[in-house]
Amino acid sequence: MNRTVWAIVVAAGVALAGGCGNSKPTRSLGEEHKGALEELGEVLKGLATEGGKPPAKLADLEPLEPRLPVAGPAIRNGTIVYLWGAGYAAGGTQVVAYEKAAADAGGYVLLQDGTVKKLSAAEFQSAPKAK
Repeated sequence: MNRTVWAIVVAAGVALAGGCGNSKPTRSLGEEHKGALEELGEVLKGLATEGGKPPAKLADLEPLEPRLPVAGPAIRNGTIVYLWGAGYAAGGTQVVAYEKAAADAGGYVLLQDGTVKKLSAAEFQSAPKAK
């Protein structure tokens, strides 16, 4: 009987330990999109500092993709909408990129000055967009 109890205790301990440890914290989809927009903002700011031009079309994004491990694929698959040619501008308040859902349901947007804000759908509709 003692061995049976011991086997149950060990099995329970192994089962409980299996739920601990190596699991990564999950991020909500909105937080992931926010991170992609922040990443894009940093790259656009870096381009401005380096004297480079922001991407004007999808093909221009390719050389920047090593610097955009999250934002690049999000732009390519359409979950992040980037207004091609829009770049960094200190103090700028126009939208340069946004979550695709922002137009209908609200969501995160990237402004010219690198700020990422969450806007309602109505705020998004009235926000100035970069050209």
